[in-house]
Amino acid sequence: MAAETVKSVKDDLAASFRIAAMHGFNEGVDNHFSAVHPAREDWFFLNRYGPHWSEITADDIITVAFDGQVVEGEGEWDVTAFMIHRGCHRAHPGARVVFHTHQPYATALSITRGGLDTRLSQNATHFHNRVGRLPYGGLASGEEEGNRIGGAISEGQIAVILDNHGVMVIGRDVPEAWFRLYFFERAAQVQVLAQSTGDELIRMPEHVAAQAQVFFDSETHAPAALFAAERRREARLRG
Repeated sequence: MAAETVKSVKDDLAASFRIAAMHGFNEGVDNHFSAVHPAREDWFFLNRYGPHWSEITADDIITVAFDGQVVEGEGEWDVTAFMIHRGCHRAHPGARVVFHTHQPYATALSITRGGLDTRLSQNATHFHNRVGRLPYGGLASGEEEGNRIGGAISEGQIAVILDNHGVMVIGRDVPEAWFRLYFFERAAQVQVLAQSTGDELIRMPEHVAAQAQVFFDSETHAPAALFAAERRREARLRG
């Protein structure tokens, strides 16, 4: 695998942290994004523990083997990051990129019985019949919990609400994972705001939500376009 491909994935992954921070999706120096190494199914890129998301560069992305060894880069991994992301990548080879955050509106819905209602808003329909849920099992400080979280991704799902915890999205590449993370939070935000009015909410018919979900999936150019725009905006703000 060409070194340029590895560099491109690491650059995109690093940029996704800065973009997420720009939107307020970060929580201190915690939470984590990962991507499978282009040349090794048993290696993955992960943010090293310590830097604020707004300052992460490709140099802060370490390459970690499934046995926990840091094979490229400098720094250490957070134990929960390693357990969760190894569990996901090992259980689902198709989950090339995994984003996990405690972003506020998605996390707010993780402590509600209903979670994200994918028939409430147009943005929410992107996730119609594609969101899983997992009861809280404590901090993912060991292999068992990491594997349990990894196993929560069922066939066809693109997001998992981790009850009392946060959200996890997967993608085939970094732009697709970012697209899903961004629109999950936007859908969650609108739902929380609507619920806060106390008024009765209008749910669209099932068949309409299903049609909208199919349309979202057909817009294959959208993730790359959004990610490129986000990178330009982040670069402008960074000066």
